[in-house]
Amino acid sequence: MVVVISCSHFPDDERIYHKEIKTILEEGYFVKYFTFAESIIDINDKNIIHINYDKSEYSLRDYLKLVEDELMNDPPKVIHIHEPELFPLAIKLKKCFNTKIIYDVHEDYPSLIKTFSNWPEPIQWLKKTLWVMREKKYLSWVDEVILASPAIKNCDYGKQGFRPNIIGNFPETKLFPNTELDFNRNNILVYHGHLAPERGITELVESMEKVKVKVSDVILNLFGTFRTKEYEQVILEKINSLGLGENIFWHGQVAHHEIWQHLVKAKVGLIPFASNALTRIGTPTKLFEYMAAGCRIVASDLPPLKQFEVQALHLVKPGDVAQLAGAIIQALNDSTNSGLQENRNSIYSKYNWNFLTDSFISIYKEYL
Repeated sequence: MVVVISCSHFPDDERIYHKEIKTILEEGYFVKYFTFAESIIDINDKNIIHINYDKSEYSLRDYLKLVEDELMNDPPKVIHIHEPELFPLAIKLKKCFNTKIIYDVHEDYPSLIKTFSNWPEPIQWLKKTLWVMREKKYLSWVDEVILASPAIKNCDYGKQGFRPNIIGNFPETKLFPNTELDFNRNNILVYHGHLAPERGITELVESMEKVKVKVSDVILNLFGTFRTKEYEQVILEKINSLGLGENIFWHGQVAHHEIWQHLVKAKVGLIPFASNALTRIGTPTKLFEYMAAGCRIVASDLPPLKQFEVQALHLVKPGDVAQLAGAIIQALNDSTNSGLQENRNSIYSKYNWNFLTDSFISIYKEYL
């Protein structure tokens, strides 16, 4: 039995569920999947048991104890964890049952600390140093490390004796629309993902005031959850104060397989990220999803966006509202459809999950 555990992702997370877990299931392995989210998504099926504990009802400590009790009575051969908070639980199982531990690293955590911490620089440095020391200690129990990006460093896994498996965040083509796309679309913009200041959402909303002057029927659809209730209130009030209530619509979180019906209707996909330690190294999955959906793309000019061959891409200075508005207007007024089919072809020919499955499943075959 394989156990997959997450404590900060929705149950239908694209990487964890739609790509990794489904690949494991296709190989005939049985999976028990634990999540910790405010969600009613049920993905139980023939070879998967999904157990979700609602964040609004349980603390993280409660969640870890509940999962531990479950697994001590039914120990797995392999435990696949997706956050460092799960190390103590995984290590306890290894000590008791010699369970193999796969550590799937989604983020560069020192960069996360630098991006989100409000502490002075010396305190940030101390926090990052302590985090790296703690990860080094835990890694002595880990059997395999998977990285979502080669830019992720953390405690430098090579120096700790690992040869990390780079399993990137290319999309799963099985989720794509099966029909031919109509590239001639209405003036619809789309952003999906976390809604937070570091994602440039404030600047995006402010840019819409300028866009509306030139493209009066423009619509911006926002999908996702706000990082905090306070920021949600700030953005919703800004939309109203700028008179954009008929142009910007927030739809909340939608199931991942449902987002495609919205992406294929949008003329432009947006990645308006601010420049920070995190966005300067992480490649946003939505880049590939917009390419697959046939969207033109307006994005902040950040290093990860330049690693791939992308057409119909408009890059702007991060945080520059005027540049962002100008690029959106230009993309909306572009009627040539130049590069859109090329982007879609690139997804099918090289930037997709199918090219990573052999590397991923080989990790499991070593232990099962």
